Amino acid sequence: MLDPGLILFRTGFSSKPSITLTQEEMAHLRALRLSKDEAVIQIRDGVGGLYNYQFSPHSKELRFLNETHLEKKTDRKTIAIALPKGNRFDFFLQKVTEIGLDSVVFLVFRHSIRKEFNLERAEKIVKEAAAQSKQTELLSLSIEPASEWMKSHKDSLVVFHPHRSEVFTAKQLFGKIPVIGPEGGFHIDEEDWMEKNQIPRLRLPGGVLRTETAGIVAASFLAYGL
Repeated sequence: MLDPGLILFRTGFSSKPSITLTQEEMAHLRALRLSKDEAVIQIRDGVGGLYNYQFSPHSKELRFLNETHLEKKTDRKTIAIALPKGNRFDFFLQKVTEIGLDSVVFLVFRHSIRKEFNLERAEKIVKEAAAQSKQTELLSLSIEPASEWMKSHKDSLVVFHPHRSEVFTAKQLFGKIPVIGPEGGFHIDEEDWMEKNQIPRLRLPGGVLRTETAGIVAASFLAYGL
């Protein structure tokens, strides 16, 4: 069996004897110059299901070939982060998807400048990055009020804090969720809560990082165990 010429993600997908590509999916096929030749198209459901279909330029329908189901990850890697500003958000999503992160919780802090995002658009960015980097599971996204979420996960948190003296080491992330705050800094009430609850607050080595850069660093530590 040939390697797939094109990988596409369709959440909730199940195998069918034949399928038809959407206009957007056909555009991807044309961009790769595959629309004039026989090709294997692989549909991935984002949870470990891989479905191979035969594409023929002489037919509108793709013919089912076979399917494989990979075991889902049990050690899921998550970071919690303030929403990056502007187009940094897109860049962040692309990079943490490529790295192989499993979940991102976007937190709305008191000093957060950005407090919402378009989930449908964000999931599209994730699918495109996942297909390009040949991921088998999709990055999951959610958004939560920071205070409530941190209280319910307080025993699992490690906060990256640019103004603390203790420098972070990779082993301190074992079994933990790294938290990256907004570029405006934590509110005094948030700092007091972390102090009262003895939440580890550690400084990354080097200079002060932008929110999305710190998030990518955290994802790298989690994924590669550096």
